[in-house]
Amino acid sequence: MSSSKEPKKVLIVGAGPTGLTSALELARRGIVPKLIDAKECIAPTSRATGLSVKSLELLEASGVTPRLVATGIKVNHARIMQEKGKGITLDFNELAHKYNFLLCLPQNHTEIIMQKRFEELGGNVEYDTRLVSLTQKKDGTVEAVMEKNGKRLTETFNAVIGADGVNSTVREQMGIKFKEKIYPGKWSAAEFDSKDWPHKQDEIQYFIGKGGKFAVVMPLGGNRYRAVANTDDAMSCIFGKHSVDKLHFNAAFDVSVRHVKTYRKGNIFLAGDAAHTYAPAGVQGGMNLGIRDACSLARRIAENDTKTYTRERKADGAATIRDSNLAVRVAGYSNVFMKAARNMTVGAAMRIKTLRQKVIKKSLGSG
Repeated sequence: MSSSKEPKKVLIVGAGPTGLTSALELARRGIVPKLIDAKECIAPTSRATGLSVKSLELLEASGVTPRLVATGIKVNHARIMQEKGKGITLDFNELAHKYNFLLCLPQNHTEIIMQKRFEELGGNVEYDTRLVSLTQKKDGTVEAVMEKNGKRLTETFNAVIGADGVNSTVREQMGIKFKEKIYPGKWSAAEFDSKDWPHKQDEIQYFIGKGGKFAVVMPLGGNRYRAVANTDDAMSCIFGKHSVDKLHFNAAFDVSVRHVKTYRKGNIFLAGDAAHTYAPAGVQGGMNLGIRDACSLARRIAENDTKTYTRERKADGAATIRDSNLAVRVAGYSNVFMKAARNMTVGAAMRIKTLRQKVIKKSLGSG
């Protein structure tokens, strides 16, 4: 890394929430990075939808949080339901915090808000620009070859951040393997409109079905909802009376757990899905972990304190993946005795205030 007296040149590859957060955090510290993305523009799809309490806290310093909160839906309750038996409701208002809610906002809207703020700080997202190669130099700098409109450009940077997702070119250039463990069976995501959805608009629903099937449904605004399930048909996991006025999509996909051994090599770093992926079992999706990676890394680059970046972020990543795996396993119990034990334990825990508040904090990603 360069001397703190020298202006740092930083390249960020990938303009999703992780890359944009990295850019914002650097720009507000006086380091306006070069931010590139191979796609032509922000993708017009919802993808990740839930912003945690911790994410909202971290994004305050860049001035983004008030804009996100003003645009998104404040979810104040979570309803856990089974096809038979009474449901359980978690009231997020019990959390003593100014952000005592889950913020539901389609990822494309989150990116639009972040990009606008980055531009206000003097930055610019260079779309339709792909990374070709990276070369570490003896002096610690990194030479990057990029391509736009068939033309190649070579530029030297003090640091490179790979926020370019699961199929990361940066990770490939670093020579870091991405070992994966694939969950059995297919998962799916669906987006639909329902004018007579029978649940509250400030509530997410967990549908626990037969045979270990479960789905999570989150509001996107208006009459639109997003469902994610551990089966190949998310809509089939949603029970109760409701209409589906329009089905935008219902697509199956594989889910795998992946976590790199190191987040850095020299002055090339990984953040977000380029470093880790896991099951979207609850509200603590990969976007929130990526935002935490980005905030830590940007601060460390600005302060020349990157040596322990891997240790810090790998520990957080491992803990998040462990929680996700546990949630998938518990929600997906198909054995009748295990299901009974789960239901009794959850029911008892919800009647004890201290335990209930711990569940709420974990659900919202607080602390």
